[in-house]
Amino acid sequence: MIPKTMKAIVCDAPNHAEVREMTTPVPQAGEVLVNVKKALICTWEQRIFTGNDMPLPYVPGHEISGVVAAIPEGTVTDLQVGDKVVVKTYDSCGQCENCYRGMDNLCTGKKKTRVYDGIPGTGGFAQYIAIGSERVYKLPSGDKADLSVCAFAEPLACCIHSLEQADIQLGEDVVIVGGGIMGQLHNVLAKLRGARTILVEPDEGRREMALMRGADVTINPMETDAVEEIIKLTNGHGAHVCFFTVNSLKLAQDYIESIGKGCRLVYYGSFHPNGPIDMNPNNIHYSEKRITGSYSPTAKAFWTASHLLGYNLVDVAPFITESYPMDDCMTAFQRAMSMETYRVLIDLE
Repeated sequence: MIPKTMKAIVCDAPNHAEVREMTTPVPQAGEVLVNVKKALICTWEQRIFTGNDMPLPYVPGHEISGVVAAIPEGTVTDLQVGDKVVVKTYDSCGQCENCYRGMDNLCTGKKKTRVYDGIPGTGGFAQYIAIGSERVYKLPSGDKADLSVCAFAEPLACCIHSLEQADIQLGEDVVIVGGGIMGQLHNVLAKLRGARTILVEPDEGRREMALMRGADVTINPMETDAVEEIIKLTNGHGAHVCFFTVNSLKLAQDYIESIGKGCRLVYYGSFHPNGPIDMNPNNIHYSEKRITGSYSPTAKAFWTASHLLGYNLVDVAPFITESYPMDDCMTAFQRAMSMETYRVLIDLE
């Protein structure tokens, strides 16, 4: 029995969030209703919470897992009520040139806006979400799937897409700048690709976490010139791949020098505040260095993440630092913004 009302977390003013009772969404033909069980707080939700990214009020949340609660008549799908699933909450139109070319993460078409009692939102911090069935991924291990762990599907999928941009080969040297959650996930995935990983991070605890998760070398950039150290560690060649996961424009420029000729630099994540960096085009011309970005996951990357997590092929449980019920959402947001945490989980059950 689907309740007529549900609980949802609303960011209603800068640095303030509260739980409100709201109308449970009704899925339309082509959609399914998912009972959201677990959600993680991303840096994007942190910016929403502080009032720096979206107009408030807003119902945030996009790193989620749950159970199919209802499938209306007119929805053609293999999903069944009771299936454990992860949800790709960011919509894409499916009809623009980028979607047709398989780059649905770069969709330029019209997207559906979800609204909860007049308040817009991605909706992952609500107990129910109505969404197109094509955006709901059944977890392959069925009832054995750990929904807390599987809530990492979206951030893991983002990192999978990033690795696809870099095209890591066996035995390559991969530098990861930043030991936050995204840097840590890049490290775990790069090791699966057979790379030697070098993580650059000033915080000792994060360096230790990376080593425990398989990193081969860590560098403290407060004690040594990290780029010079990378050149030494790679026998003067430079890294084959560098994933830049931190919010620093100055360092974004510096790490172009960390990669070798014909090698790849991926700018992962956005910059706040944004701005230009200096770049010598002849440096790129003569070295054939490839510099690209990585934005959001494709449908393919999301499917891959659902299988890696559903079959427990990657262990992300150590990155759930703390967990809170919905009613403690203020504490959860505040803790999520601490350097002491990787991901803070909200239990919506």
